[in-house]
Amino acid sequence: MKLSTISFAVAAVAALASAPASASLLSQFNVPVANTMFMSGASALTGSLTAVMAKLCTGGSANVRTLTIGGGTSDGRVFVCTTSGVAGAQFAGPFALVKRDTDGSFAGVGPVISQTNLLRWADINSCTATNCTLDTTTPIKPNAGLTDVDTNVWVGSASTGALSIPVPALGSTQAFGGFAGQGFGVMVSEELYKAMQTKQKAEGRLASTVVVGDYTPGAAQPSITKEEYTAIIDGNNFAYVNNGALSGDANPVNLCRRVETSGTQAVSNAFFLNNPCAAASPTNGFVAPKSVDLVNSPTAVVFASPANAVTGNYDDFGGAFGLFEGSGTGDARNCVIRRNNGNNPNNVADPALGKYAIGWISLENAPAAGWKYIKIDGVSPDAYQVPVGSAADGAVADGWAQDSTRRISTIRGQYPVSPEFQMLWPNGSAFNTFFTKLKDTFSDPTALNTAGIFQANNPALGSTFAAFPTQVHKGTRNGNFCAPQVLAE
Repeated sequence: MKLSTISFAVAAVAALASAPASASLLSQFNVPVANTMFMSGASALTGSLTAVMAKLCTGGSANVRTLTIGGGTSDGRVFVCTTSGVAGAQFAGPFALVKRDTDGSFAGVGPVISQTNLLRWADINSCTATNCTLDTTTPIKPNAGLTDVDTNVWVGSASTGALSIPVPALGSTQAFGGFAGQGFGVMVSEELYKAMQTKQKAEGRLASTVVVGDYTPGAAQPSITKEEYTAIIDGNNFAYVNNGALSGDANPVNLCRRVETSGTQAVSNAFFLNNPCAAASPTNGFVAPKSVDLVNSPTAVVFASPANAVTGNYDDFGGAFGLFEGSGTGDARNCVIRRNNGNNPNNVADPALGKYAIGWISLENAPAAGWKYIKIDGVSPDAYQVPVGSAADGAVADGWAQDSTRRISTIRGQYPVSPEFQMLWPNGSAFNTFFTKLKDTFSDPTALNTAGIFQANNPALGSTFAAFPTQVHKGTRNGNFCAPQVLAE
């Protein structure tokens, strides 16, 4: 017994000794504070930063380390180049980019323009070789920001009420848009997917041979019209979700959206509700989105991790239907997934509101168990049509090819939702050279090839659809999401 106890004690000491030591980025990777940059904003681009950093780091990806924050990726990541910057990338030695995802795209706009301090960054003085501690108390000004939609959308959203936070004028901040972008799509719970298949087969919108429960994108994939989804998210329309227009029955369709500061939500507002794009007087053709009223609604609640399974605001509107505003993309996804079992976003049984859920998500996200993409106006975000029997991409006899890149129909100008990113940083920034190179790398199809993300059409840079038919869009919005998509090829 004593020997067993001793052996366990020795093993415990050995495990403790082998655990990675926590230290600063300087100690771990020789990155001085002067070579550490802080960027806030769109979480959609965080996954691509590893590839971009590899392009800007001498020796490429072998010398790039990607660290989690607080043991996960909800609050962002830390990207470290352990060598030096390539020519034109500013740094003669190791450097790091700390990316903050909390609060979404808006944190890449307002706080960058006003140079306001933000909390919830990686603690660069407490990192292992794979993770940095989450620091929730030290205020830090972002050196740069990223946003899914241009600053004018955020300014207009504040004036129309879709965003309750004022947006400062650009002033001495540089803003660069139109270099790359991504598509967004409607996601639904698998239970709603099957109900839509059944209804659309009966209506002749899907072939009679479609097997209900076939989740293969393409011929079997149900579709929603722009008008139908608009009716669901319209803040003045609460009846549509219960009248069976989508499902064929009277069960409510619950909405799982993002918070107002999310670029994902801003894209939805602009595309479906003309908010703020149609705010010009006297037409004022914009609509306010449905939202949770934490002040006046007796049934509205706040879910906050770690006490809850999700983070965000929720209201069931007296049992009419559930509306969830998720802090992160994962929260919105979980809201949809949990509805399949009749649970609310916090994974608590809620059978009265059924098993149907719908939401809006960026196409960087691959569909998974519990949720799937559907078409918009008959166009799929993750499949595209080819001649029947074509060998292109392994197409089958139904004439649809699967698209794991989730951008082919987008860059062909067939799929309608393709906002372009914007990057911001203050004039006179000490990191101007690096951020310029970072932006240019995002626009380079030879450097970045991430699912869901495309490069904007720019013949001057050699970025054309003809040269890169699976990556570069046929046209561009020139960085203005309220402008129409104009094709150049």
